[in-house]
Amino acid sequence: MAGSLPAHAPSSEGYNSQIDGDDPYLFSYIFSVAADPLGRILVTDSRAHEVRVFDPDGNFLFHLGGEGDGPGEFRFPCCVGFSPDGELWVRERPRYTVFELEDSGARYVRAVRRLAAGQLGAYPVAFDADGRIIDLGLLPGSDGRFVEGRLHINPDGSADTVEVLEPAAAAEARRTVETESNGRSGFLFFYRPYGPEWLRAYGGPEGVWATAASSAYEVELHGPDGAISQLTGPPTPGPPLSADEMEYARGRLEQDMEYGNVDAPMFDVPDSKPPLAALFFDRVGRLWVQKTAADGAEIIEADVYEGDTLVARYRWPSRVRPGPIPWVTETMLYGTTTDSLGVQRAARVRFEQRP
Repeated sequence: MAGSLPAHAPSSEGYNSQIDGDDPYLFSYIFSVAADPLGRILVTDSRAHEVRVFDPDGNFLFHLGGEGDGPGEFRFPCCVGFSPDGELWVRERPRYTVFELEDSGARYVRAVRRLAAGQLGAYPVAFDADGRIIDLGLLPGSDGRFVEGRLHINPDGSADTVEVLEPAAAAEARRTVETESNGRSGFLFFYRPYGPEWLRAYGGPEGVWATAASSAYEVELHGPDGAISQLTGPPTPGPPLSADEMEYARGRLEQDMEYGNVDAPMFDVPDSKPPLAALFFDRVGRLWVQKTAADGAEIIEADVYEGDTLVARYRWPSRVRPGPIPWVTETMLYGTTTDSLGVQRAARVRFEQRP
């Protein structure tokens, strides 16, 4: 982790900068923000069931979708991405809808059904080295419980599946309580406040993906051929919990005791947060390892890797959230901000390199 790595400092700008305005600039719920090769900005409004397209300066151009189940319509779209041949893929719960973006609109091409029974929503639209869409979902495991799987969907509708295993450190921060109601048994899951989480990054070049437990700077990088390499950072703890975070954690544990009908807290309150906050790939295939920020911090920092080599550190304002599906280039990060009234805005951060 050499100190001579190039650092990238931010400036930020927002879209939908006022509450009153034309409908295209008012959003119900922004799930993801992306950009096409022309620099046009795509904003997925999940509750409005549409994707809105703006020019690089933030001027509204057109929208696609609309609520419904017909060709070119959506129900709660979450994520967008581009195939190797330039088609726009929009993911919904049951399917992908494919478009060709044109100068003044979008042309519907086809729909592709998703195959996983239990479906996970917050991950990028990604393709493998053969151009196959990579879908993620929960699949039946050998013990009767569901496990996460990567499905590489073939042109004939079949799929090749790879099981994704949760790191042990992340699993240890979860407790399972068996319940019974009306003669039916079930499970309740409880998680340690500010405990280790399972981090995954999908959408790397040719289907590369990464996984880690947030409790340690130890990232597994999975190549398209199944080879695994390890990225290891300094063994430093995350930032200490603030007084407000301590209070929140204690309150959570008390609520979980009542909800789970247990007599003692299922976890203790940690002194610090995990050192890692997120993993994601940018549009040129580099892996970003986002570090956890202290409560009230104004700047977020991430280490950036090309393959297994650390090449840069990026910093941006904490008020700009990349969201569950970050869309990042070498010079820009797209995300959202939320003001004191709860109004969401699409935002773009521009990076400038510093020596």
